[in-house]
Amino acid sequence: MKLFGRAAGPEVTEVTASLVVGVLVVWSAWRRWQLLDSSPFPLGIDGYFYPVQLRSLLATGGLQYPAAPLAFYLLAPFAAIAGPLVGAKIGAAVLGALVGVPAYGVGRRLGGGVGAGLLAAVLATQSAGSTYMTIEFVKNGIGLTVALAAVWLGLRAIERPARGRVAAAVVAVLAAIATHKMAAAIAVGVLVPAALAEAVGRGALRGRRLLYVIGGGAVTVVVALGLGLAMPQRFLSPADLAQVHGLVSATPRWELPALVGDPQALPMGHEALLGGGLALLVAGALLLRRLGRDRRGALPGSPAERAAAGVLVVLALLIAIPWLDVERGQGLGFRLRVAAFVPMALLAAVALRALLAAVRLPAPNKGARPLSGLVLAALALVLPGPRARAEAGRVEMHPALVTAALALVGQLPRGAELVVPERHLAFMVAWYTEAPVALRPEAFDRARRYRLLPLSFIGPGSALDRALDDARREPALEAPLGLHPRYGNGFVLVAEPTWEWAMTRLPPRDRAYFTAWPVI
Repeated sequence: MKLFGRAAGPEVTEVTASLVVGVLVVWSAWRRWQLLDSSPFPLGIDGYFYPVQLRSLLATGGLQYPAAPLAFYLLAPFAAIAGPLVGAKIGAAVLGALVGVPAYGVGRRLGGGVGAGLLAAVLATQSAGSTYMTIEFVKNGIGLTVALAAVWLGLRAIERPARGRVAAAVVAVLAAIATHKMAAAIAVGVLVPAALAEAVGRGALRGRRLLYVIGGGAVTVVVALGLGLAMPQRFLSPADLAQVHGLVSATPRWELPALVGDPQALPMGHEALLGGGLALLVAGALLLRRLGRDRRGALPGSPAERAAAGVLVVLALLIAIPWLDVERGQGLGFRLRVAAFVPMALLAAVALRALLAAVRLPAPNKGARPLSGLVLAALALVLPGPRARAEAGRVEMHPALVTAALALVGQLPRGAELVVPERHLAFMVAWYTEAPVALRPEAFDRARRYRLLPLSFIGPGSALDRALDDARREPALEAPLGLHPRYGNGFVLVAEPTWEWAMTRLPPRDRAYFTAWPVI
C-alpha cells in the first residue's frame, strides 16, 4: 500500500484502518443520534424503560425493574451528564455504533486482512438492523457490541493463550452475560466450539485435560442454570426455551420484521437474504477445506476460526429461514431477524477471503487497489438508506398520550398503584408519575390498585366504553378519570371497585376477555 508516494508498512496500514473504523463509528453514531433526536420523546415500545431505569440507578444505585444490569451501567455516564432521557439516547447511539470496532477485529481475523475487517465494520455500523436496535432494542444492541468484543478477545486468547489475553476474554464473556441474553448466547455459542476445535487441532484435548474440560463444562452449566433459575429476567434460563415455541410461522417473510406488511419492504430486508447467501458460500468453502481441496488459503487458517465461521453459518441460515415468525414484536424470531447483520457482516469478511483466493488476488490487506475498492464497494452497498429502513418501522409516542400521562401527575391518590395493559404506556407513566406500575393486576393489592386504560385497549364504542360512561353517573362509585385531551375515555384512570362494577355490565364474552387482562 502507498501513502503520499511512499510504500507504507503494516504499521501505517493499521493506523489507516483504525482511522477508517473511527470515522465509521462517529458517522454511524451521528446518524443514529439524528434519528433519536427527531422526537422529543423516547422512541420504541420500551423507549421510556431506559430513562426510568437510569433515573433509578443514578438516584438509588439500583434498577427499578429487574434486568441484566451492565447495559444500564454503560449508559449511566451519559445519563449523569445529559439527564436520563437525553442521556439514554446519546448512549444508545454511541454504544450501538461502537459495534464497528469489534466487528472490524473479528472480521479481520476471520477474513485474514484489514480489508475484510473494514468490510465487516462497514456492514455492521451501517446496517438497518443495527440502526433499528438503537431505536427499539437498546439493551440488545449494546449487548451485540459487547458480544462481538467478547468473540474478538476470545479468538485472540484461543490463538495465543497468554495470561492477559485469557483474562481479557473471560471478562468480556462475563460482560456479555451481564448485558443481554442474546449477547451471552452469541459469545458462548461461538467461543466454546472455537476453543474445543483449537484444542482438538493441537492434540491437547485428551487424558487429564479432557477430564478437566468435561468437569469445567459441567460446573459452568450448573452455575449458569442456577443463575437463570434464580434471576430469569436477568440471565438465560430454562424458561427462555418457551421462546422456541412458535418460532416458525406459516407465512414466509423476508423483510426486516418492523416492516411486515410494507409492500416496499423486501429490498429493505436484504440483510437476512445476504447473510443466508454468504452462509451458503462459506459453507461450500468449509466443505472444500474438509475435503482437502482448499489449497489457496480460502478459509481462516486455525481450527478455532473455522469453527467460529461454522457457527456463524448456522446462525445466518437460521435467521434467513423465510418462515421465521417475525410478526410478534417481542418474539425470538423478530429479534433474530433484526440481528441478521451480525452473521452477515462477519461472513462477508470470510467470503471475501475465499473469493480473493479463488481469483488469485492479493490478500485484502495488501495493495491499495483491493483495499480502496473494497471500502468503496461496501459504502456503495449500505449508503442508500439504513436510516430510511430503520425509521420506517420505529414506534413513536403520540403527544396526546404524553399529555394524558402528564395530566395524571398530581391527581393520583396517595399510595395508588397502577396497572397498565401496554408496555410502552406503562414505562411512560412510570417515568412521568414515578408511581409503582405493573402490567399485571396480580402485582398489586386490590385496595391500592388502579387500572389505567388507553382507547386501544377499551375500543371506541365498545361495551366497556359505554360501561365507563355509565360509571360516571353512579354516585356510589369513584368516577373514572378521563385524561386524554380529545377523548373522554382515550386514557382513563379507573379505581378497582369501579372496574369490577364495569365488568358486571359487560356481555359474558367481553367480561371474560377483560377479566383475563390481555396485555397488548
